[in-house]
Amino acid sequence: MKIVRMLQDMAAQLEKEKADDEAVFASLDCWCKTNSEEKSTAIAKAEAKMGELKSSMGEFSAKIEELREGLASTKAKLREDTDALATATAIRMKEVKSFHEEEKELMATILSVKQALKALKKHNSFTQVYAVAKSLDGVKTMQLAKNVLGEDKLEVLKAFLQEAEGASSLRRGNPKGHQSYAPQSGQIFGILGTMQEEFEASLSDSQKEEEKAKADFAALKSAKEAELGAGKDQQAQLEQDDANFREKNQQAYEEFNDTQAQLEIDQEFLMNLNKKCAASDEEFEKRTADRMIEIKAVEDTIVILNSDESFEAFGKSVNSFMQVSASTSSLKRKAADVLRSVKGGDAAWQALAAVVELDGFAKAKAAIDKMVADLTKQQSEEVTHRDWCKEEMQNNDQETKKKYDQKTNLESSISDLTKTIDTLTKSIKANEDQITTTQAEMKKASEIREGENADFQQTMSDQRITQAILKKAIDRMNQAYSEFTSMMQAPGAAMHVASATHTDPGSGPAKFKKMEQNAGGDRVIAMLTDVLNDSKKMENDAAAGEQDAQSGYEMFMKDSNKSVKRLLRTNVNQSEEKAKAEEALSRDNTDLSATMKTLEGLNAELGDLHQQCDFVLNNFSKRQEARALEMDALREAKNILSGMK
Repeated sequence: MKIVRMLQDMAAQLEKEKADDEAVFASLDCWCKTNSEEKSTAIAKAEAKMGELKSSMGEFSAKIEELREGLASTKAKLREDTDALATATAIRMKEVKSFHEEEKELMATILSVKQALKALKKHNSFTQVYAVAKSLDGVKTMQLAKNVLGEDKLEVLKAFLQEAEGASSLRRGNPKGHQSYAPQSGQIFGILGTMQEEFEASLSDSQKEEEKAKADFAALKSAKEAELGAGKDQQAQLEQDDANFREKNQQAYEEFNDTQAQLEIDQEFLMNLNKKCAASDEEFEKRTADRMIEIKAVEDTIVILNSDESFEAFGKSVNSFMQVSASTSSLKRKAADVLRSVKGGDAAWQALAAVVELDGFAKAKAAIDKMVADLTKQQSEEVTHRDWCKEEMQNNDQETKKKYDQKTNLESSISDLTKTIDTLTKSIKANEDQITTTQAEMKKASEIREGENADFQQTMSDQRITQAILKKAIDRMNQAYSEFTSMMQAPGAAMHVASATHTDPGSGPAKFKKMEQNAGGDRVIAMLTDVLNDSKKMENDAAAGEQDAQSGYEMFMKDSNKSVKRLLRTNVNQSEEKAKAEEALSRDNTDLSATMKTLEGLNAELGDLHQQCDFVLNNFSKRQEARALEMDALREAKNILSGMK
């Protein structure tokens, strides 16, 4: 009966191993589906993100081209204004030089005329009269006299000069005579007086014209310099905008390449995963068929061998290693995974997933129903709010269009920065929540691993005791049936564990045990030998299972630690980006404050409307769609939980 009951236990063991295969297959199937869904979701997100980045790069390129054209136009205008100012300055310098020359000649001529009149009035000597005549007898003076006297008076003046020259010659021939000179007529006095008046008037007119030209040039120069200053400011602003858009374009380009590289890795991973999962399905079908053959053989052997020998020594040695069914926890985990997979899910979703995974069905389903009701109410309220926003903003827009252009650029920048800060804040919070979740899972995995190891140690002790008993029985039986000792088989080798990589999913969370047929026969020694071999195999399988479990645990802890480090590093980078965005937002808000003073009345109303409506209007379709997806996910999770009854 020991052998019979052992065979009965073996039959039970085979049933358990069959159940174990089914559990392994269920685990692998869950693993395949989970990884497939995660990678498919990641691929879809990456493709959508690449589309958004490509669109953004197109917008940035168009803006850069627009700024480049504006910058070229501004530079051309600056060159034109600079050249115009330089030309005007050169002309002005020539005018000043010409004026000074003319002024100098007129002043010298006026002085000569005054001296001539003074000398003639006093009847000075021939020497003085001659000196005066010489001062008047210059080419320039005669040219000026011709312009103001006319031909008749000019001839009189020339006669006077010739007479003065003749008188000088007589004086040199007769030094004692002609000591003084008296004019024969007063006509020359009138001519010289007229010359003086005309020359003085010409000098005054020239000076007035010079002052006017000086003032006009100063005004022109001031205006041109103001235009140049404004042009330079515009050029600096355009260059700064160009640099900003180029930086954004470069960042989008780098992010696009990073996303594309990760997408290729995920696609290769999914392809390899599908191959391995297909292979596991085929193996499970074959193992199930082979196992049924073994079960039938053991049942036949029990019918053949039916004795009353003791069975107690082997009672506790035949352990199944069967994994406890986890259908309930699997469904809970599946429902929780559905909730965690919702795009854009926040901390409330993570909390709900934890309730589904850890708490009772009724509590989880009640939480889901409440959340669905809240989301339905939010859908309706958001539609009403959107309609109200459209009507109010349309009324306000008619009053603010004239002033709106002055603040568009700053508001656009502030809106972008605000969204960036909000996105980074949510991302940082989501990463922190993920870190907390990962650390909790690591702790739970450590506790499970400790329990599995304790079971393994007990199994090894039981099997070694069983093997000692079987060996003693076989040694005794070999005294009469030694020919059967050659039927003993060597214990099976430990299974190799393949680690996962970025593109290879690895060996999965579980692996089928090595298939060994339990031959049945009509001889006890053969049965004992088989049982001994089975015991050794079970020991080896337990050791291999322990190695698999330990390797899986180490891989999970390693990947989890890497994930935590990556999330921490991402949070540091995003915190720096957020700080820069907040600094830029502060600067833009300061600039906008100065602009908004002229719009204080209307913009106060518009600011309230934007604060209440912008996010709803800009994201209405996405939010409605996302909320609908959230409600679908909640219903799916509830349906999964309802299937657990």
